[in-house]
Amino acid sequence: MFLTRSSRSRRLSIVAAIAGAATAGIAWPAQAQAPTRIDAEYWGVDCVYALSGGETLFLFGSGTTNGTEGGIGGFVEDANGQSIAEGFTSTFVYGETFYTSLDFENVPFSIHADLTPGPAETMPVMERSGNSWTKGTITQTQVEVHTTTASYGAQELDLSGGSCASEITAFDVLTTDPSATIYRDEDFDSAICAVEGLPDAEVRVTGLLPDGYVEVVLDHGAAGAEKARGEIPLRGGDGTLVTEVVDVFTGVQTATATIEVELERAGPTVRQVEKVDGSVERRTFTPYHEAISVRFSDGRQGNASCFGVATTTHIMIAPE
Repeated sequence: MFLTRSSRSRRLSIVAAIAGAATAGIAWPAQAQAPTRIDAEYWGVDCVYALSGGETLFLFGSGTTNGTEGGIGGFVEDANGQSIAEGFTSTFVYGETFYTSLDFENVPFSIHADLTPGPAETMPVMERSGNSWTKGTITQTQVEVHTTTASYGAQELDLSGGSCASEITAFDVLTTDPSATIYRDEDFDSAICAVEGLPDAEVRVTGLLPDGYVEVVLDHGAAGAEKARGEIPLRGGDGTLVTEVVDVFTGVQTATATIEVELERAGPTVRQVEKVDGSVERRTFTPYHEAISVRFSDGRQGNASCFGVATTTHIMIAPE
């Protein structure tokens, strides 16, 4: 019932061993490249129409509004949801009208529609991936699609048995391209510990210090389970959370919990360095002892003594 992380046991064992520190250095000879600019407009369209005999036709496509790139694809499903035919074409018109024709395994399909753009919505972009930044705007415009004719083989489609949707997305973004890519990540993780004096209870603390997240789970077996959890500030090494205790299966509140956590350094910081295929990964592991007090409004209470690790990961990837 606790959140799991695949790396938790590895981190705990590394720090428990308190291995010696390792250091390494690396220099990147390459220079940063010019930023990458994307200034383009793309359309997308999706259609679903019912065919005779319980079959359904799905159509989808995308491309640039200047017509230099794009394509249309689709498939047909039978009444049992099994795909029975597929098709693709790079022939299309997208502008004031939408038109395409393609074969679904020797069965021709064509569609004509009028397009009416709606209001545009512009959103700022400010994203970071490691030491690379992407800045600019994305503008999205919903487009009304009014299908005028559509045919599949010899049958003219009943246009009331389906519809199309479309939108235009314009990108005006700039992404920096540094000489080496750098990523940094921090987190705090702990063992899952029994709460002495509180039957069936276990506790775990995670988060990004000084902001923690604590979970207390009481697994009563066939009698059900309870959980109390929430964010807990740990500035100065200690903090208190007052939160609801709820039945895991019904969501009904059973009590109110007061959870107190105190962190204390339990040893020196361990440093680990790995070099693989032109990249360098540096990690630091700082062990902590956790003193945890859990009190419920119905009188139940207990204490736990746990072991946790604060991990910082710094990855530098060399340019190709």
